[in-house]
Amino acid sequence: MSASPAAEPGRESEVRDRIFSSALRHFSHKGFAATSLREISEDAQTTKPMIYYYFGSKDGLYASIVRQILEEMADGIRSHLPVEAPVRDRVIAYCERYLDHFLVQEEIIALVLREVFGLGGVPMAEFSQALGERVRQPLDEILRQGMESGALSHDHVATCATAITGILNMFILAHVFGGAPIDRETPLQHVRYYIRGLAAPAS
Repeated sequence: MSASPAAEPGRESEVRDRIFSSALRHFSHKGFAATSLREISEDAQTTKPMIYYYFGSKDGLYASIVRQILEEMADGIRSHLPVEAPVRDRVIAYCERYLDHFLVQEEIIALVLREVFGLGGVPMAEFSQALGERVRQPLDEILRQGMESGALSHDHVATCATAITGILNMFILAHVFGGAPIDRETPLQHVRYYIRGLAAPAS
């Protein structure tokens, strides 16, 4: 017989939240492989079947955490973007917020990156999907508006946005996996060069 929320005391959302918080603590301290569902369930004062009920699997639980981290990143970026500014300034503002969020949340994001790249499968798929759908979305909108207004040459929006975030991620990954220092201005300068190439030719 499958587990259901009715089998747990308290409200359904409280059980799920306890599992999520417990998993985040354990994954952050020990990593994915070294964390067991038994530890998570005991810390959350619930049972392993309830983890399967809400998240499907250990991979599904981890993927849910990755998705929330990226959604929080997207919300943080969007809430600090200028609305009334030239397109190129708005692109740079997006990149600044992107880098700033990583620097502020470096410990947890670096952990997620190391784990996700090592795990592949469901967590990697969730990471890529959330990065594209949520984190890159504000940049897509800026570029689309720039192309529609004539400030930027017409091109494939998603490809251009992926190229810009790829520049930022190149420096972030070099820092996470290679220990290279992040000089905030260097990736921004690379983005400026790229945007200069996207600018519509003067009439």
